[in-house]
Amino acid sequence: MPKEKKKKKKPKKPKIQWKTALQVLEERKNLERLKTGTALDELIGGGIQQTEVVEFYGPYGSGKSQLCMTMTVIVAGQGGEVVYIDTEDTFNPERVKEIAEKRGYDPNEIFKHIHLAEPLTTDELAESIDQIPKNLNPTLIIVDSITSLYREEFIGRNVLSERQGLLRQFIVKLKKYVREKKCYGIVTNQVYDVPDATPFTPLYIRQQAVGGHSLYHLIDNRIFLRKAVHGTRIGRLVDSSRYPEAERPFKITDRGIEPIEEDSEE
Repeated sequence: MPKEKKKKKKPKKPKIQWKTALQVLEERKNLERLKTGTALDELIGGGIQQTEVVEFYGPYGSGKSQLCMTMTVIVAGQGGEVVYIDTEDTFNPERVKEIAEKRGYDPNEIFKHIHLAEPLTTDELAESIDQIPKNLNPTLIIVDSITSLYREEFIGRNVLSERQGLLRQFIVKLKKYVREKKCYGIVTNQVYDVPDATPFTPLYIRQQAVGGHSLYHLIDNRIFLRKAVHGTRIGRLVDSSRYPEAERPFKITDRGIEPIEEDSEE
């Protein structure tokens, strides 16, 4: 007798949860913010909001990694857990130690709260989110930087669509994790020079973040960092669904990123 064919199980349909706009508003009121302690907080409503991912991008030396290490110390110093995904070998434990000491923390205690991954490929980068320990409830997750591995592996226009698709998948996975854990998300990014820009074009327009629209439309707030005079840095909110474009200064010291104090009038 012929064997009966096994019926294929139908995939379970996802269950959609409906909420009123009022419920969403009330939920957002309970979300906390992570403050940088600088005027950058003013750009995004008082600090990085839980469940959101903020992108800091800019040229070399603009302060991206310094900001990441400072925020790591601030969170770890308060007992929070930090997931730090370093794709460019920019995480510097000696610098973290210096920032911690200057801010009055015990570096050894700070290091206990930092969980570092150093993926070498885009596959490892994607897996780094999936393999965050289940018993770990991070306060902050950092990806420094989000596009470098994709640029290294996918070279040329013939693989551009594949690269953008995989990058988009990773960002969606990261955002889903940040929302589910109600933590803070920070990513850094590199820039490229716009070929048809002129010397009179503002720098934040001449230098665009790598990743194109796959990145631009998925990040909650995007801040462009640049150097200014006398060691000052400028952060400009370039894209946000909630806040207007604006820019604010900050500086980098042995304590990490810090506010620029206005000189008191005598």
